[in-house]
Amino acid sequence: MNRTILIRIALVFLGVLTAFPCAFAQSRPPQKDILRYEIDERGDTIFVDEITPARIHPKKYLNKREWRSYARRVHNFSKAYPYALFIAQTIRETDSLFAARNYSEREQDKYLASIKDELLNNFEPIFKELTLSQGMMMIRLVDREVGMPPYYIIKKYLGSVNAGFWQGVAKLFKGDIKQRYDPEGEDADLEQLCIAWHYGEYDELYMFLFGKKRPEIFIPEKFREPFYKSLEKNKDRGKAAREARKKRRQLLKESI
Repeated sequence: MNRTILIRIALVFLGVLTAFPCAFAQSRPPQKDILRYEIDERGDTIFVDEITPARIHPKKYLNKREWRSYARRVHNFSKAYPYALFIAQTIRETDSLFAARNYSEREQDKYLASIKDELLNNFEPIFKELTLSQGMMMIRLVDREVGMPPYYIIKKYLGSVNAGFWQGVAKLFKGDIKQRYDPEGEDADLEQLCIAWHYGEYDELYMFLFGKKRPEIFIPEKFREPFYKSLEKNKDRGKAAREARKKRRQLLKESI
């Protein structure tokens, strides 16, 4: 797939995902801190918990070419997965904000328009730095985190015509934005890297392969905290500036 086309698809995907967060409420991780219990037939209370499964990695001997391919995959993952996690986090934060503050439909539309524009403006130059492989991997990993591939998100919120257009463009360059993330098939290697990430093993793997720490991704400053906080700070600064101007005008009027 042409890199410019990929960037456009990724930006459309990012904009739609963040513009409609309530649709992905099911992507929230399960709450693990809630104690669970069952009561048996004798009335006894039995505590129920899940034991973290042991993971056994089978030995596999790779030739030189396979090692290079695997190392490239690990490196691309270091660029792609943090952005997928960022998008999922942004969705959850926005969804929680609407629920906590009981936003009206008009307030939601206004907020979503703001965040969508800011995301597209700030992340376009960042996405341009991604390679084709990294960008495609990011799109697949976003599907993993939110449970829906780009085609169906675009179709649901921007219509069948837009979805068909982007799918047609992707097909021209041997891509497919309908394809689902498959943790037990085509994406099994990605799933293993995701598991390693969440178990805290990925950084060690990266250090082993490359002899250095994995690269940190760049998140624009205004997105390093929930976006609504940046909006509130801007409103506060605007209010302070207006009050300062009003005060200066008043002082000027009194001095005349």
